[in-house]
Amino acid sequence: MAGVTSDAGPAVARFDFTRGALRGSHFTLYGNCIIHRGGTQMETVPLAGIAALRVAYERDARKLGWGVALLIIALLLFAISAPLNAFAEAAAAEMAAAGAQGVARALQAVFRFFAAVANILPLAALLCALGGIVLSWLGWTGRTTLVLDFAGSERLYSVSGRNSALLDFSEAVCERMMALKR
Repeated sequence: MAGVTSDAGPAVARFDFTRGALRGSHFTLYGNCIIHRGGTQMETVPLAGIAALRVAYERDARKLGWGVALLIIALLLFAISAPLNAFAEAAAAEMAAAGAQGVARALQAVFRFFAAVANILPLAALLCALGGIVLSWLGWTGRTTLVLDFAGSERLYSVSGRNSALLDFSEAVCERMMALKR
């Protein structure tokens, strides 16, 4: 359309999402609006329509807790693997010495099964420890979240870690919101 003009003016600030679900999209702040643009979508948010803006960095206590719990489980699994294996092997050897008939044979098979499970426990402990380390790291890293509140709804935009660029962008948005005549 010819003759269409934009009163948005030059861009005041920009923030690029480089990781996570919003990777590849970006915010652009203009004098009277914010544009969130990605590869397949674009959203324009007028600054006058924003009731409140919040930005916060928070660690994820839930992930931290689960990470610590998995580390404790890993230690327990590793601690019980050797004694359980020794007990099961000794019991299986005793049942083999008692004779391979009837109940003794069935008990020998049960104790061999417990010995096999005990041999797998160190691997399970290692996997739990790795999972615990990853969850603890994710919980400690946390998220920086920008929340735009509108009348009756809100939009959340988060990035992992303490992101000073999102904090700076949020501060620029706040300055523009305060400069608006309402």
